[in-house]
Amino acid sequence: MDELPKGALPFHQLPISKSQKLQFFITMSVIISLALVSTLLFIMFDLPLWGLTVIFGFVALTSVLFLPNQIAILNTPLAVNLNHPFIDDKPIGEAEVYVKLSDSKWVKSDKCRVRINRDEMIGGYSLVEDNEDYKIIGHFSYSKNFKTLQTYVTLINQALSLRDAVNDEHDTFEDARVRESQDTGLLEREWMEEEEIPVSSPISRLMGRSE
Repeated sequence: MDELPKGALPFHQLPISKSQKLQFFITMSVIISLALVSTLLFIMFDLPLWGLTVIFGFVALTSVLFLPNQIAILNTPLAVNLNHPFIDDKPIGEAEVYVKLSDSKWVKSDKCRVRINRDEMIGGYSLVEDNEDYKIIGHFSYSKNFKTLQTYVTLINQALSLRDAVNDEHDTFEDARVRESQDTGLLEREWMEEEEIPVSSPISRLMGRSE
């Protein structure tokens, strides 16, 4: 689907993204303030040009180091409906999870957890079901930032776990891990690893890893 169904919200509109929005706002405020103060000091006190160059270089370095990662997390290709615990602790209906693929289309997640597999045909990574079939859901990303992709997958699986808890469905994630350890053919696969995070804090620990 090209657009999310009515009632579904993307990650950057979810309550759990507030801390990332705050970090982004603080970073932008610091960068803009440094640029403005540097310009005013240069004009008022006739500072040497090299001094202004150093300050703007520092501002640019700060932007490169912090902004891309914060923007990437806010753009996590994940959405949930109003019954999901990411939005409401007391849902009144079935929780749903949606994932955005590289072609900007949204797909509704099935019962299985997911992982990413290197796509040798077109490059980047495909999103696959984490079960014995490893069914391809779609092409996920062309990004080469492994840490960011791992964060995406962990957040998606966290959302799926909470969805299943609300919908009272069996969690197949650990079963898939057992099957994987028994499947010798997986030694030839290039999988991205992801980590489970506590349900009580689905994003705070992730931010520490991604920075």
